[in-house]
Amino acid sequence: MNQLKIIILSLILTACSFPQFSFKSGGSETKEIDAETVQVDYFDNKSAIGGPFLGASFTESLRDIMQAQTKLNLVAKNGDLQVSGIIKNYLISPVNIQAGSESAAQNRLKMSVSVDTYYKKNDSIGLNKSLFSAFVDYNASSDFTNVEEELVENLNYQITQDIFDKIFGGEW
Repeated sequence: MNQLKIIILSLILTACSFPQFSFKSGGSETKEIDAETVQVDYFDNKSAIGGPFLGASFTESLRDIMQAQTKLNLVAKNGDLQVSGIIKNYLISPVNIQAGSESAAQNRLKMSVSVDTYYKKNDSIGLNKSLFSAFVDYNASSDFTNVEEELVENLNYQITQDIFDKIFGGEW
């Protein structure tokens, strides 16, 4: 009887210890994405502000997450899964206005990205002009040029993770 308990317990632990992952498209359909390559096109910065580094930084962040979290090979063109888009908005606004003053204690940097996808075998992913946004607050007394790179890195992480989750069905 003890041997049976040990066998059952070991089977349960073995089954629980090895998670199974797959690439599934987002949305109500959960079909496997039968792809070997991914193409991430350059995201132009179409916002009124933001330096020339913004598009390159975001594009590289999205390419990095695709390589780090999938087994898909990154290609420059003719990818089975193609991701493109633009940076639509990049703006700073005051938040947390201080009492008795017209100045803000914090500013908010917000970025919005419009994303399109194309899946060669069946465009079931359906991200067409889908808007993804994120924001990060920072101390208003900070020199923006000194903290911008770190803030953009944070925004890139948030938005690229949201895009990845939407494409591969990981909307928790």
